[in-house]
Amino acid sequence: MIMKNPIYLLLFTSLFSLNTFSQEISIGKRDKLHSEILQEDREFSVYFPPSYNTTVKEKYPVLYILDGDYNFQYVAGLLELQGAISEIIPEMILVAISGKGTNEYRKNCKPQVKGVADSGNAEEMARFIEKELIPYVNKNYKTADYKILGGHSVGGIFVINTAINHPDLFNNYIAISPALYWGKNAIETIMKNTWGKTETTTANLFISLANEKGMDVDKFLKKVPKSIMEKNIHYKEFPGEIHNSVGLPTYKWALTDIFSTWHVKQGYFDSAEALKKHYAEVQKQYGSVFNIPLGVLGYTNYTIQKNDKEREKIQTALKEINPNAFVLFNTYLAGKLVSDKKYKEAEELLNDALAINPNNFDSYNVLAKIKMEQGNTADATLNMDKAIDLAKAQYARQWQINELLETKEVVSGQ
Repeated sequence: MIMKNPIYLLLFTSLFSLNTFSQEISIGKRDKLHSEILQEDREFSVYFPPSYNTTVKEKYPVLYILDGDYNFQYVAGLLELQGAISEIIPEMILVAISGKGTNEYRKNCKPQVKGVADSGNAEEMARFIEKELIPYVNKNYKTADYKILGGHSVGGIFVINTAINHPDLFNNYIAISPALYWGKNAIETIMKNTWGKTETTTANLFISLANEKGMDVDKFLKKVPKSIMEKNIHYKEFPGEIHNSVGLPTYKWALTDIFSTWHVKQGYFDSAEALKKHYAEVQKQYGSVFNIPLGVLGYTNYTIQKNDKEREKIQTALKEINPNAFVLFNTYLAGKLVSDKKYKEAEELLNDALAINPNNFDSYNVLAKIKMEQGNTADATLNMDKAIDLAKAQYARQWQINELLETKEVVSGQ
């Protein structure tokens, strides 16, 4: 049938255009595994940081959170901002465990306490995380041996119970406005039988509270042994937040504190020795260097730009400490050399970078600029097409792809 009505024709054309040009935005995936411990399939969502698919042999710390279907999006956004954009914390993987509905979630978060009617199976859930989920995540994703557990409200009960009974399962625990009034302060009984007897723990626990009454966090903290309170507990109140908004500032505060040693506070290194000293401390504290931020590498490049010998020492150090950082350093420097028309030196740097990571789209972007400046439009186009194809295949963020498309326009306009 031919559409003669122009209004229907316009509507049809609009819908067709939307379907033709729409595409999914991917920052992660949905995954699941069967649990013999829980006797069920348990789903979870995984967030990948921007560099996840572009790096070679990089390992990332992991944040595990409870009630993941409820909290995944905002926590992933925070990790993107604080990690990849602000570079205050390392880029991280997020594993957000599905709560499977309110009743199931609450049951999983509450420990079994004698005399408490609505006790749950928190210890069983902890065994699932330890024996099944963490091994699965480590096998299937690029994880470093550094992990953090976070939970909000009832999830905060689970976090504190796990910190008490399994202090070495995670490197850090974050309990956001925990509902410690549950079971007439039943968590205090658990603490009394553990911390109350040992007065020591290896757990590193962050606890927050919004402008709310009746959570009984203050009562709990008063009963924590002084030695543990001073060494292992980090507590912060957020009087400007309500119960449902306190998660974001809590994660920001806790993660910033946790990774304060990793963060390069001055923003650059003025020597290879300073770089090596910093990352030796990072390695000692976290067991891994994690990613080295592009901003730090760029600022370091600028700081030592007239000192070729020191630059070479830094390149050597980076290749040993974190090869991905070496790739970023060389690519950044090559881009600067293109501006100075030092094309041969720039291309040598890129070849060294591509020898380590032959799929780095930024390196091909700069290589295309070199070929363009040399008047070799065919090779410039070839390199730009490769850069764009790699970026899309690696799920690069759209702003990164936009940078490539800008270069592509210049190359095509020649």
